[in-house]
Amino acid sequence: MSESKAGDDDEYLAQLPQVDILRVDVSPNPTHISDELNLEVDFTVNKDVLDGWWEVQVPQINVASIKPSNLANCGLLIASFKTRANDIMDLKMVVQVSKQGDTLQRIIYNPLE
Repeated sequence: MSESKAGDDDEYLAQLPQVDILRVDVSPNPTHISDELNLEVDFTVNKDVLDGWWEVQVPQINVASIKPSNLANCGLLIASFKTRANDIMDLKMVVQVSKQGDTLQRIIYNPLE
């Protein structure tokens, strides 16, 4: 039964557009943990995508009530390329927060580097 399911998954994935990420720019980077995030992604697809968009799940995180020792950590930022019918791909970026003097600094690592 698992082979049939895998075959169904393969057929489904084959129907999705193939996305080639050409450039990822995160700015400002590195920066203070609470600063805005600007994300630019240049990409190509192998077939037309109607009504596609990129989505970041959490537009802002209020860190005021979180202990600095809990914030100095690593996490994952995911930008998802979607249509109304399908989730096409996830662009995953590692986020590292560290103490720099009296402030917390975040660095988002470019997945292409």
